[in-house]
Amino acid sequence: MPPSRHRSGQPAPRILPGILVSDGGILFVTALIMLTVYLLDAVTPLGEPVWLLYFIPLVLSFWSGRYFAIPTVFAVTVLFLIAGFYLSPQGIPVNIAILNRFTFFLLFFVAALLLWWARGRQIRKENL
Repeated sequence: MPPSRHRSGQPAPRILPGILVSDGGILFVTALIMLTVYLLDAVTPLGEPVWLLYFIPLVLSFWSGRYFAIPTVFAVTVLFLIAGFYLSPQGIPVNIAILNRFTFFLLFFVAALLLWWARGRQIRKENL
């Protein structure tokens, strides 16, 4: 019997791909990942690059049908990045942690702009 079937002979449910098919599902998974990364960022000491995981929801928001999903993820991530800095326990010196987060902010900003530009071109092409 193929591994994709249950004992009853019915196909195994594929929950995650099914959720990611709809726009609401993409937004739900994106929000869930963002919240999880924020919680991890808030409890790990400064210097642990947990905030790099914020790239996952940014890329996921690219597949949302909503044009403003990418800027929204960017704005919420910046707020979470700042809040995570203040809530994280001491790890490395604060000036190095600020430099790390600012560098991430710049990279994240450029990535968000590029993804938003690409998504805008894709939407305009679909509407022709």
